[in-house]
Amino acid sequence: MEEIKVSSKAIEKPLSKFDYIAFAVIAIMCYLSFQQGDIMHTAGSSFGFLQGHILDYYDWVAYEYDIWDSYMPSTYILFAIWNIPLKLLGIVTEPQATSPLPAIMWYKLLPTLFYLGSGILVYKIAKEIGMGNGKSKLCMYAFLTAPIGFFSQFMFGQYDSFTVFFILLGLLYYYKKNHKLFVLYFALAIPFKLWPLLFFVPLLLLREKNIWKIIGNMGLVVIPYVIEFVLFYSNDAFRECVIGFAPTGYVSSAGINAGSATISYMILLWGFTCAYAYFREPEDDVKDTQWSLYLCCLVLVALFGLTQWHPQWLLLAMPFLALTAFINKNTKLFLVLDIPMMLFFSAYVVNTWPRHVDQELFAWGIFGDYIYKYIGSKLMMKDIYMITDTTFLYTGFTVLLVISAVLKHPKLCVADFKENVNHCIGWIRARFLIGVGIFVIPAVVCFISAMMPPYLIYKTSDSYGITEPLMADSPISQVFVSPARKLDRVIFRVATYERINDIDVDISVIDFDTNEVVHTMTVNASDFVDNGWITVSLEGVEVEPWKEYHLEFKCEEANAENCITFYRTEDYGKQPYGGAMRDGEWQGYHMCMEIYATEKNSD
Repeated sequence: MEEIKVSSKAIEKPLSKFDYIAFAVIAIMCYLSFQQGDIMHTAGSSFGFLQGHILDYYDWVAYEYDIWDSYMPSTYILFAIWNIPLKLLGIVTEPQATSPLPAIMWYKLLPTLFYLGSGILVYKIAKEIGMGNGKSKLCMYAFLTAPIGFFSQFMFGQYDSFTVFFILLGLLYYYKKNHKLFVLYFALAIPFKLWPLLFFVPLLLLREKNIWKIIGNMGLVVIPYVIEFVLFYSNDAFRECVIGFAPTGYVSSAGINAGSATISYMILLWGFTCAYAYFREPEDDVKDTQWSLYLCCLVLVALFGLTQWHPQWLLLAMPFLALTAFINKNTKLFLVLDIPMMLFFSAYVVNTWPRHVDQELFAWGIFGDYIYKYIGSKLMMKDIYMITDTTFLYTGFTVLLVISAVLKHPKLCVADFKENVNHCIGWIRARFLIGVGIFVIPAVVCFISAMMPPYLIYKTSDSYGITEPLMADSPISQVFVSPARKLDRVIFRVATYERINDIDVDISVIDFDTNEVVHTMTVNASDFVDNGWITVSLEGVEVEPWKEYHLEFKCEEANAENCITFYRTEDYGKQPYGGAMRDGEWQGYHMCMEIYATEKNSD
């Protein structure tokens, strides 16, 4: 048989319209299928501005709608302007923490447009620094298809693209040597997230050596942030939730114990980067470009290599990693490294935020109704990845990030930024498809599992704290509504005081209206694992669809030395379909629980 030869050029020719079509198709599918719930909270609360509450915005949405916002006003103002059509059409008219699917897709469109706009800015920056038209387009495509960035925007559905867009605008004018617009756009970026300040300072110090001018520029760049801070400081909710936002403390979470204080690794490396930028003397434009981008990479190491991070924050790293890869002598190597980096990233994320940033992202997409907005834990993505050691996964990711940043030193860069990289096109395509598949394929497998019996028909939110102990005279129950007739099992989370308790726990399904006991079973607490999720069969008990029932937990033998507690959610108040009760009184929380049925619905 005659051997068929395939030329490598067939997969390495310049980008074609099919590459852009492939990106668009995959992006639209992920855009519609996946979404995390934060955007509903953020974009939904922004209607407070459209209700005319401006200076009292934070307090009003907190005390009137129980929505506690954690970002500076810029984010909510931008969403409020974007949401004017929803208010005019009556789709959403007031602040809300959950939203209908059309509203969610509308919310998501705004940061997606900023993401695509950021891609255009990467192209403009690449062209400005001398890559040429063709290579600049390839760099833009590499940014848009970077697996971690793609995940952040199209699957996680966050809004860090606001920050990235204005940073890139500032960077563009930095290379255009328009100092005023460089400062202006970084000033606009800072109220969205404080991270832009970490990039602005070393970029400024690389060019400006006059101390008074440095101080002046530092004052100018924080003006929008200071204005927002002063205008809203009188709001109690602003002081509590924005100023006291817990993740802002991550920068000092890792460091050297110096006795009475901790020396932050992040601040230490960032300070060194700033000092190096200041003492480095200007050279020609090529060298200055190489060093400016390299210093930004060192900031990435400080920010994401030496501190705790949230998944969506990594979008901030993607334009810098793409630009530096394309001026490096080893472009292909750094594109290939994005694949294992995505693997470590994905495995770490699904293990660190289970039931939240994993297969659960299907819940608020277009397929969410097929699983009642609850995909459950019958099969989880972390089960498919199998590796559950978060220390190993985080370390592996950090090693790859450090390699991708530190080995971009100017000595390893090309002198001519127009140097052809078309030999990397095949890997850019593979990086995109494999990288996206690393998350999407396991998620789809979990979704298919959720579509098979038993079906998750009721689920409360993540663990927040624990209840009071289950004592003999103090039963606790979760009120729920089932869309199905036959229940299959219940999964709940317990705390056992790190001991073995040998009490019997009675679990009963009780009609909420008549107080009639529909079914009762008894389990022994000796099998309960501390902080573990416990599965108990409900043996096909039949209930009336869409009617309220108690799932009651009672223990006649419990005492202070032999008892258990249950994990609970935050205080949400009684919800339309459920809530926890203690001694017959409504509590402000839910028990952490999943209920499965043998059939999908009551039809």
